[in-house]
Amino acid sequence: MLFATVYTPRGTGSEEEAKRILQIWSQWKQPAGMEIKAFYVLADQSGGIIISEASTAAAVLEAISPFAPYLDYNVTPIVEITEAVPILQRVNAWRDSVG
Repeated sequence: MLFATVYTPRGTGSEEEAKRILQIWSQWKQPAGMEIKAFYVLADQSGGIIISEASTAAAVLEAISPFAPYLDYNVTPIVEITEAVPILQRVNAWRDSVG
C-alpha cells in the first residue's frame, strides 16, 4: 500500500533539535516491509513529504517512531491516478444510478 507522509517540526525548532534529527537520520534504516519511493525536505525547512510503500501500518509506525519526539506526522494512504480514475468513474456511475 502506498502512503503519503507529511511531516512538520515539533518543539522549539532549536539548533540542538535539528542536529539531533540529523544524527538519528544518519543511523536510521528502513524497516522490513517498507520502501521509500520519494523523500523531499521543503526548501524553507518547514517540513517535508515522504512517499512510501509499506506492507503493513506497523512498518510505517516503526519507520516514523524514532523521529516522533521531533516531528509531527500526517500519514495518509494514497492511490495512483491510473488506478483511482476507474474507481471514481464506477463510484460516480453507481451514485448516478441511485434513485
